[in-house]
Amino acid sequence: MAVRVGTVLAGRYEITAPIATGGMGEVWQAKDLTLGRAVAVKILKSEYTGDSNFLIRFRNEARHTAALSHPNIASVYDYGEVTEEGQRLAYLVMEYVEGKPLVTILAERGRLTPQQTLDVLGQAGEGLSAAHAAGMVHRDIKPGNLLVRPDGVVKLTDFGIAYARDAAPLTRTGMVVGTAQYLSPEQAQGHVVTAASDVYSLGVLGYECIAGVRPFDGESQVAIALAQINRPPPPMPADVPRPVRALIERALAKDPAARFPDGGAFAAVVRQVAAGGQAPPSTALTTVLGQDDVSTTMLPATDPAAVRGPATAPRTMPPLAAGSADEDRWSGSAWDEDEPDPAARRRRVLLAIGAVVLVLAVAGGLFAVLTNGGGGENTADQDTPPVVDTQAASTNSTGGIDFDISYYVGDPVDEVTEQLTALELVVRTEDATEDQLALVGRELAEDTVVTATPPRGPLDRGDEVVLYVAADDYAPDEETEAGPSTTPTDSATAGRPDDGTASPTATATLTVTQTRPNPPATTAGTPTTPRSNPPATPTTTAAPPPEEPTTSPPATTTAAETTAAAALRSTQDTP
Repeated sequence: MAVRVGTVLAGRYEITAPIATGGMGEVWQAKDLTLGRAVAVKILKSEYTGDSNFLIRFRNEARHTAALSHPNIASVYDYGEVTEEGQRLAYLVMEYVEGKPLVTILAERGRLTPQQTLDVLGQAGEGLSAAHAAGMVHRDIKPGNLLVRPDGVVKLTDFGIAYARDAAPLTRTGMVVGTAQYLSPEQAQGHVVTAASDVYSLGVLGYECIAGVRPFDGESQVAIALAQINRPPPPMPADVPRPVRALIERALAKDPAARFPDGGAFAAVVRQVAAGGQAPPSTALTTVLGQDDVSTTMLPATDPAAVRGPATAPRTMPPLAAGSADEDRWSGSAWDEDEPDPAARRRRVLLAIGAVVLVLAVAGGLFAVLTNGGGGENTADQDTPPVVDTQAASTNSTGGIDFDISYYVGDPVDEVTEQLTALELVVRTEDATEDQLALVGRELAEDTVVTATPPRGPLDRGDEVVLYVAADDYAPDEETEAGPSTTPTDSATAGRPDDGTASPTATATLTVTQTRPNPPATTAGTPTTPRSNPPATPTTTAAPPPEEPTTSPPATTTAAETTAAAALRSTQDTP
């Protein structure tokens, strides 16, 4: 049965205009003749209605979405199947959302401002919180599945491949579930997905919004999925505020246990960052009470409802309005100002939460990735990193000193020396080597801190800290600016705790070579997780990063890559 303008489905829904066409279906605007309202009708292509797996998937979308009621989820009104002219037609009737898909807005604007990005992420996280509370994982969060209304309200759509924890998994050889550019590492490895998998996809989406490019791309979907498993994202533009950067980096942690546990927890931290707070670095949700209050409240990661605000909570940032050309309303926000001077930034850091957790995800191969969409029965043993609550340099509960050099990189050495001396540390300075400068990967002024030995604490009073200082102004060459190296190197010489060279490059090496160092002990008796330095920032903000070369995966993934390649040839992207 050919559907066209004027077609009436089930005697009720009159097709009025096309909206979009995808690999599996078409979306039309229609009029509900019974209720007299505009609706959107999603129709499964006739060639797929005879396939029970695709038909079940389409029915699942209707059932999953109809079970959810949230302002940030497009509602489902009806589902039906009709047979005409010897063909079965399956259709889904949804809320008609005036506005544009986020993918269209990004194509028009290139990138969003920090506050616009936070608004999109916060609303998407709130919508996912309802799905996650109902035991569902969306599994296909991407800009094409977020609709933005003219008033700035964001609506999640397309729960067709959502995974319900109480449902039997749908598996089909050759079926790709998800979109490679937004797949979580566990999806890419065929492991069981959780709410944290959607959080990772939100991190990819947030990166794309604020940087104007996707963090992972490649010549093939297999190469992209391998990058999701093995490689850290390239540095974000230099104008991205540090709290926003930390928020997105944590969402992009390779280890699901190191991310925000679900959409509600993610949205809660988005609100904190939008209000001027910091993104917590650990697996437990840390409530930042404000820059003038040094106390933090550690809430169980398994109880995000304790910190989740109401779905109708007032926005803490300006909304992104689809089709709005008036950018003046973004002026006057906290993000319009440049980063404060180093001393002010240091004072703020001393009152807030420390660095983002270094995630060392073990890259298995791409097998069934993409064949069962992460909804199969394979499970991965996940090591849950311990909770870390540190500051840049401050005394802890036992009188020891929690220290991390990453917060001082680029600051005047005299200031850093004064602050560390005040904490009764013995400070010595040396000129930084070319290798140490290159590992930072960004411009540094003369007499600013590059790294240190040791690079992080805990330390005791009287311990010596060697600060390595830029003897002259330093600018990285083009090869350094291109981002972390994709060539696996000897992890024994990269980012050792005793040489002060922990860096984004070292992080890339550790991830690719799949090494997992033992965490250092703390003077407080609580284990800590190694953390990476803040990522290097490129000298330009709008230009996309150089094309990522296709690298050979570890030997343990070669066979799996072959399997994934066969699976990925049948990729179908739903509208």
